[in-house]
Amino acid sequence: MAKGDPLLIVQNLRAYYPSKKGLVRAVDDVSFIVREGECVGLLGESGSGKSSMALAILGLFEKVARFAAGASNDPELKQAFDRGTSGSNERPGLRGRVVFRDRELTGLPQEELVKIRGKELSLIPQGLGHALNPQHSIGHQTAEPIEVHEDEVRLLELKKKVLEYLGIVQLADAGLRYVMDPGCFSGGESQRILIAMALIAGPYMVIADEPTSALDVTMQRQIMNVLRMIKEEFDVSLLLISHDAGVIAELADRVAVMYAGKIVESGPAVQIFHNPQHPYTMGLMTSFPTIAMMQMKAGKKPRLRGIPGDPPDLANIPSGCPFHPRCRYVIDICREIIPEDREVEPDHHIRCHRWGEISDE
Repeated sequence: MAKGDPLLIVQNLRAYYPSKKGLVRAVDDVSFIVREGECVGLLGESGSGKSSMALAILGLFEKVARFAAGASNDPELKQAFDRGTSGSNERPGLRGRVVFRDRELTGLPQEELVKIRGKELSLIPQGLGHALNPQHSIGHQTAEPIEVHEDEVRLLELKKKVLEYLGIVQLADAGLRYVMDPGCFSGGESQRILIAMALIAGPYMVIADEPTSALDVTMQRQIMNVLRMIKEEFDVSLLLISHDAGVIAELADRVAVMYAGKIVESGPAVQIFHNPQHPYTMGLMTSFPTIAMMQMKAGKKPRLRGIPGDPPDLANIPSGCPFHPRCRYVIDICREIIPEDREVEPDHHIRCHRWGEISDE
């Protein structure tokens, strides 16, 4: 594939799972593309469905959701997936298409997905506290993707490669600390180790799920520098998931804004940050205006203005546009009809009944 060709194609993806409150629509009819060599930012508040999207792409959503249903000790929930493997879209499970490197991933058996995960498509997971196994050294864990995907690996060559990648992510004294367990490392260092694990098998694409959320400001800056280096020097595409618009603004070529399981606005990063069109995107831009975002909105006076209310319960999404209870531009049609996706500029899509009538001034 050449730079700019579609690498990952997500079409009409739905990922639903049962809960005691009802059916949770974590990902609800989502479509987007990640091209060769680009970084796509997936932006939205916590609970908007971003991590479920990552799990669905990797073929892990149903496994995690089944575990959650089973852990509830509710027999009805345990049986819900078996009842929902076919038929209506209003059933638990995964529907739609995920195409990666011209190969359909949805419906592939787990043994086939295992051959792809880690080697062609990798994840930098969210949650530093439990992402690394406390019982194994960081050298052993960093080497795992190669050991899983290659039949014969010489230990000397494997250690050399592990040290090379720990050096690439700038882990201090990697040669001496190779045999230490994860408890000996700070949050920022653990994040570097996870990035090395995601890269070491040479994937075509990496999904980074909130890579800076558990870190202090200094560590966030260092991890951002590592991610920027990966984007610029490695031939790898990046799906960057974050609730922090500043993180997305720094790295993303294109942005998809997610709310209540749907993408409500998407397009080139410059258009999204300089001239947002959806009221939710406008609210995000004015909720925490960082220096990077202010620069992208050059010439406009930045204003700090939050979004009233809370994100909706994905098991009880409002009728019509899911953002209407929090929207200051709401009219009757917003409460009644779900807005359709429309292309308002080349490669700039939005779901809003009032597009063109409002501004963030």
